Amino acid sequence: MKSYFQSQLLLFLIFLILLQPIFAQQQEHEEPYQTNTVLLPFFSYMPETSLVFGGLMMTQFKPKTAGPETRASQVIFSSAYTLNNQLVVELTPNIFLTGENWLFEGRHEYFFFPDNYWGVGALTSSDDELDVEFRAFSFQQAALKKMGDHLFAGINVQWSRISAVEFFDEDGEPYQGGGISGMEGSTLPGVGVSIRHDKRSSITWPTSYHYLEFSTMHFPGFLGATHPHSRLKFDARKYFDLSGEGSSILGFHFRANFISGTPPFQEYSRLGGREIMRGYYEGRFRDNNAGQIQAEWRQQFYNRLGFTVFAAAGEVWNRFEDFSVSNPKFSAGVGFRFDLNPQDTSNLRIDFGIGKHDSGLYITLSEAF
Repeated sequence: MKSYFQSQLLLFLIFLILLQPIFAQQQEHEEPYQTNTVLLPFFSYMPETSLVFGGLMMTQFKPKTAGPETRASQVIFSSAYTLNNQLVVELTPNIFLTGENWLFEGRHEYFFFPDNYWGVGALTSSDDELDVEFRAFSFQQAALKKMGDHLFAGINVQWSRISAVEFFDEDGEPYQGGGISGMEGSTLPGVGVSIRHDKRSSITWPTSYHYLEFSTMHFPGFLGATHPHSRLKFDARKYFDLSGEGSSILGFHFRANFISGTPPFQEYSRLGGREIMRGYYEGRFRDNNAGQIQAEWRQQFYNRLGFTVFAAAGEVWNRFEDFSVSNPKFSAGVGFRFDLNPQDTSNLRIDFGIGKHDSGLYITLSEAF
């Protein structure tokens, strides 16, 4: 049945691609850059969700006074329902002010999300799998000030609430065990800082230079956090333009997350997902710490069409003295791209990844990194 839905989905996506110019609306300005708004029925697929359908609006724009030194901003609003009975409403703004003097970046979402949980650690077994249902609201916002050439620094704020948490065993019966952090629900108000050196040529289709980010988040008890903990994140990306004209790109991406304290089950550092270690169900392996690295070759081969080849490796661990590579996780895959906005490339992305323990199909917008 799942393969049937996948084949029908691909056929429908081809149909949407042919109709895409009907949905795209471009508003002409006196400035060279044209605001581009795409309104589309949204069909997607990921291992974590199965088939997704809904609607989205994606807008790419620049402030009226912005010139070529200011990269285009992007705002995506989507609402979707999945065949796993998941509901997700999401707003994702990524906004540069004129001259890139300020960057406002956020992710605000509400979701009801039946999910899977295998426990914590690098050696969890497929026999450990539990089903879990919960409702969540999350508000994440960063405000970064330009401090120098491509250098930004500022604050991050976050507030999230997970409620109505229920775990079920393989027979669909309520899980009677304990020991799962956050199984009674959680509230996490937090604040942190971020330092970023972002020299990418574009936020939607980077072809050269690099991206470096170091950020922290603290969820203290005195702010009302039910599970006080701290998180440190390091993200590094590098791009090489093999063609000299942006049609053939080699990219590398390293991401590490380190947590001190005991977070609720949804906040552990996790492997997998649509951005890194594609082929692994996001959260199949989770623990306090995680490190992941990936490489991807992106090639445009005809007009608005392109393909990618990617590979990744990663691991999770609890304490640094326990770190081991005795059971490494690897994944690799291929992808297809269709450019929704030739003026400032923003791709429809279809990836298929295979991991040592899992595999997955991903259909979504924008590049993985």
